[in-house]
Amino acid sequence: MATALQLPAASRMSEQLSARPAAGSIDIIGLRSLLPPLLASMEKVETGLIGYSRDTTGKQPLLESLWAVHHITAALGALRLHKAEMLALELERGFLRLLREQVVAERRNLTMGGLMRAIKTLPAYLDHVQRVRIDTGRGLEPCVNNLRRWEGERVRPRALFFYMQLPEGCGISGGAPEPVAETIRRSADVLLAPYLQGAKSVLGPNQNLDSVRTVARIAHKMHSLFRGTVQERFWLLLVGLCEAIAAELVEPDECVAQIFKAGAFMIKYAREHGSAADPAMDYDSYLQQMLYYMASCRARPLYVGHIWQVFGIDDSTLDNAERGLIHNDALIAALEGARSMLNGLVDRLQAADLLAAIAGSSEPLADAAAVIEDIRLRLIAAEEIDHAEDMQAASDLLQQLFSGRFSDNERRGTQVVMTIARAMVDTEIALSNRLRHNGFIPPEVTAFDHLEGLVATTCKQLTQIQDQLQQSRDPQALTACCETLAGIVEALAFARLVRETTVASACLDWLRGAGSSGEAAADTAQLRTLADALVWLTLYLERRLLDPVVDPLVLLETAEQHASWLAAAAPAAPQPGLPAMSPAQGEAPEAAASTGENIPEEFRQVFLEESAQIIERLQALVPAWAAGAVKDEQLREIRRHFHTFKGNGNAVGLYTLAELGRDVQDMLDRVLESPGPVANELPALLRELVAALPELVATCGGAGDFNEATVRGLRSRCAGLR
Repeated sequence: MATALQLPAASRMSEQLSARPAAGSIDIIGLRSLLPPLLASMEKVETGLIGYSRDTTGKQPLLESLWAVHHITAALGALRLHKAEMLALELERGFLRLLREQVVAERRNLTMGGLMRAIKTLPAYLDHVQRVRIDTGRGLEPCVNNLRRWEGERVRPRALFFYMQLPEGCGISGGAPEPVAETIRRSADVLLAPYLQGAKSVLGPNQNLDSVRTVARIAHKMHSLFRGTVQERFWLLLVGLCEAIAAELVEPDECVAQIFKAGAFMIKYAREHGSAADPAMDYDSYLQQMLYYMASCRARPLYVGHIWQVFGIDDSTLDNAERGLIHNDALIAALEGARSMLNGLVDRLQAADLLAAIAGSSEPLADAAAVIEDIRLRLIAAEEIDHAEDMQAASDLLQQLFSGRFSDNERRGTQVVMTIARAMVDTEIALSNRLRHNGFIPPEVTAFDHLEGLVATTCKQLTQIQDQLQQSRDPQALTACCETLAGIVEALAFARLVRETTVASACLDWLRGAGSSGEAAADTAQLRTLADALVWLTLYLERRLLDPVVDPLVLLETAEQHASWLAAAAPAAPQPGLPAMSPAQGEAPEAAASTGENIPEEFRQVFLEESAQIIERLQALVPAWAAGAVKDEQLREIRRHFHTFKGNGNAVGLYTLAELGRDVQDMLDRVLESPGPVANELPALLRELVAALPELVATCGGAGDFNEATVRGLRSRCAGLR
């Protein structure tokens, strides 16, 4: 079996795929008959990957998965589903690299997540092919190219995955005279040599405009000779492609090279067979690839503009081709699988004796780490990288819990349990929201969407306070209003709705002072101002609930104005009989987040210890990244440390530091997606960030004053690095 699994033929197929044309339509009957065993094989592949993720030292699950994928690849090739075959080939390549240990550490994790995504995508794509009866390639590009990136391979051109629906006979001249076979043979014989020479120069390192013009003239001649045939479209699009290359609108890549080679094959075939179409040539495939390049042109010179008109290309063609990608079905499947497993694990955690777990008894949840690993793989497949990292952190904490590390410190163990539970709950909320939006959440909605329940409850409570103040303002009623409003302040602060918290706090402060002095019992201007502030705050929150995308800031600003008037009124200090304001409720959220005064000492020490470890690692990583060759891998590790720092800050209520970590993480995400000139400024900024962290963290332990200006400056520079 070991010899067979080296797959020499499959490996060569990967390199020849775009060059090897294939004729014929989709064999729907064959696909439908082979689909059940294909799906069964995909289940074996997934089982093998999960088995390997639980124990990366064992190779048998990889061998079983690789063998199953090999059969899938062969079946797809036999069915002439060459775009689906590309994905299967990348699956083979990925499993083979895992087997040979050619990807390790972070790249291994990314590769495993990419394999899981591909496993979920392929069945959905085959269902799509059944429905449309075309091997469109839609939804496959992210799977194929992400795997190739993580494995260190050059990505495949996007043109290979492009497809647009064309009307019957589009681009073929109607009523054209019958091509003269002998004329075509003689012309092809004369044109072949200059075409080969010109194409070689266009594709070579010393490209010149004369070579491009030579190929364009020959393509124009062939277009005239083949009017009224299926070959006509190829030559018309090749003229446009040459024009786009000459205008530097298209950069020749491996796909363009195969198109030029196909032109040479067509001229050779015409030299022998005249006007007849080559039955081995997949004209439609090359047509779609050239249409991609035409649609991607930022400008439209003469022939490109003509092609846009003939084939109905417009500014939305590329966007439309990418809408409704079939891999969304796979994404939904991954999200639902992860959520289901997560809910089951949460139920087990709630039912288990956690005190026994803290004491080191791991029996009730012995396989919890394995379940979390399954969840993590599905999260990576669904592109929930942050939550996948949170699950990895939860798994590490569970293992520490079960090892008895916290057996002599029950409070610390309880904190760890709460951290694990919070990570799982936050992840479950995120998954539920994505599923509710069919896998996609607009960025503007995401942040507010998670707070929907809290905001709805707050709106009801604010309305109750307003009604209560209208009905009665006796001491008992005022006390109840203060208690409700104090809860609102606490909830808004916990949700880090800073401006909303400030408004509610000002209202609470005034109401407490006015209640003790008797001012609240009379219909004064300040009381009406209080009512207006509460009304405007309620209207703002209600409007956000109706449309999270549009932020009605004018309503919030009006509420803030009324709150400032209340603050200026300086009510008397609260007297006994009314609930006293706790420090966490009374102080500005920024102050509490900066000083950490209200953090329990044990939590503070844990934060300081873990931050020290993060800083130590960053101090080693940043210089190594600046001087090293494996830039992306090291930068992802740096990003992961800042992500952890952000999570730790949020967990203990140090929101200022958490926001700094988030801004750095966002900045690194932008750099990783599109490095460009931005990356030139990054080393100095990262060094400054790492140099500033020790002092900022130390102030949370009582060493000196927190420097807000430093944090603001660093956050501003991170946001400005684009």
